Amino acid sequence: MPLNTPIIMQEWETRTLPSDLAEDKEFLGRLANLFDRQGRRIFDLILKSDGEVAIKARNYVGIFAIKDSRGRDIILVVEPKIGVKNIVWMISFNEARSFREIREIEAVLSIPADKKSIMDLLVIGVIKRFMERLSQALIYGFMEMPSVRIEESTVVRGRILSSELPRSLLANPTPKVVCEVQYYTTNNVVNQYILDAGYMLYLGAFGLFKIIGADVNTSILTRALFELDYTPSTSLRSVNIRELLLEAPLDRPYIHELLRLAAVIRRWLEHGQPPRPGGITGVPALYINMNKLFESFIRKMMVIVARWLRRTKGINITVRGAGKSERALVISPRSAAYLRPDIVVEVNGVPVAVGDVKYRLVRNPLKSGPGGDREAINQIYTFIHGWNVKKGFLVYPSLESKVSYECYMLRGRKKLYIIRVCINEAPKTFKELKGSNIFSMFSDFLLKLADQ
Repeated sequence: MPLNTPIIMQEWETRTLPSDLAEDKEFLGRLANLFDRQGRRIFDLILKSDGEVAIKARNYVGIFAIKDSRGRDIILVVEPKIGVKNIVWMISFNEARSFREIREIEAVLSIPADKKSIMDLLVIGVIKRFMERLSQALIYGFMEMPSVRIEESTVVRGRILSSELPRSLLANPTPKVVCEVQYYTTNNVVNQYILDAGYMLYLGAFGLFKIIGADVNTSILTRALFELDYTPSTSLRSVNIRELLLEAPLDRPYIHELLRLAAVIRRWLEHGQPPRPGGITGVPALYINMNKLFESFIRKMMVIVARWLRRTKGINITVRGAGKSERALVISPRSAAYLRPDIVVEVNGVPVAVGDVKYRLVRNPLKSGPGGDREAINQIYTFIHGWNVKKGFLVYPSLESKVSYECYMLRGRKKLYIIRVCINEAPKTFKELKGSNIFSMFSDFLLKLADQ
């Protein structure tokens, strides 16, 4: 196998490995030990009946560079079946609060028309554009925000603190005053948010750019981290990106774009795995967890539809995610094993249905084995009884150009809905969204859950 020749496949696809890699225990070990942030395996290894070894991609799209026993970097590229354009729209839809913002984010993540690979989106649409805007910030200035420090001096430089006046006058040979002095600094939450995203790339993805030959000027980020005296922060995870966007000055559009790109990097991009104990080397990678993206997309779509039904039909229906400490399966001697479905539907403040989103291709979820998903059926059945509701649902992606749902009756007069969603529409306005198949289907579905 030629050096750096990528193995290209699509999500959920199985690909037989070349014989030299199939017999390479070091390569197979690194591949089998590649996990995402939640500890879920990214690839499956399959021993076929003819003795050949195959890998199966799961719900992750992106670029992975795994070393073999000879030190070669074997590049795996997993492409999305739904297309890069639809991924951009899903990310924009999840990040935005209006269709104007959706168009803005789509413009920020845009790639040339002839570029349709996930590598193009990640490298050109996100990373290179982030570096370009970072370069502009180095030239024209980062965000400066006012801050206050306390100074003790013989010169009054700001508002005098009267409570400190007796001490400062009497405790010094030369009388001094204590003042609150306002100054402007680049050491603020906006720049910290941006540089945190860059530092994530620095740790996990910079080695990948060199391996795949991507034309990314990484020295820009190194310079920015140095000039702003960057220190990694763990206190910005709950920062609202919209509040940061309001702080950014209108005359510096590159700051707005940096914040948008930083939000995408921090929320949707996962990167290389560091070395594990026991001598297993790290794996440079840059990828998107499609299950996380699809789940967030479906929940937000249902939230929007529910809001529309409240406004137009007068139905008090809401859609939300489950809390971290709701509905414990074990209640004694202490609460444990909390039941956390992806989606909870409430009518008049009372839960009426729970659902889970699964980003996998399934022909018949009621069956076991390939093409089935009995594990998900058992899971949603537990959720239905644990939440004491009569209805549950599972949402799956579909490659067919339609959306649909089927209803099954369970024991105890409980109902299970199997929903299939095809992401092939990218509405530009709310009017277009209301006319889409997915909006119509979820509107009809939520009305059924509300028994309307």
